[in-house]
Amino acid sequence: MLSVQIGAILLVILLGYISARREYKNFTMEEKEQVKKELRNPILVFHILPYIGYFLFFIGLVFKINALKYIAFLLMGLGWIIDGAEIWKADSKQGLILILLGSITFLATTFLALEFLFNFSLL
Repeated sequence: MLSVQIGAILLVILLGYISARREYKNFTMEEKEQVKKELRNPILVFHILPYIGYFLFFIGLVFKINALKYIAFLLMGLGWIIDGAEIWKADSKQGLILILLGSITFLATTFLALEFLFNFSLL
């Protein structure tokens, strides 16, 4: 069973790599230079947080690791907050909704993690 789980995770990574590589090949030279420039920007890490969270959540589900699921939700919430702040410049309503969803996710996960890790209840 463990080999099937590891195989599923490797398959997801491989499919993501193939998809990204195929898209990159279709770019023009200007688009490729723009992508290279954006990848050098350190703020990009904050925009990737939700996707890292999705991947960690998937791994946590497959291996049944609760602590990894909490970490994944914290990363997703934090990433949504940062993305919402970035979107706020263009569309304040959509940015506010994303910030609220991220904040609720972040706070709820924090409280649930406290209860899970330390057997501590706020209620």
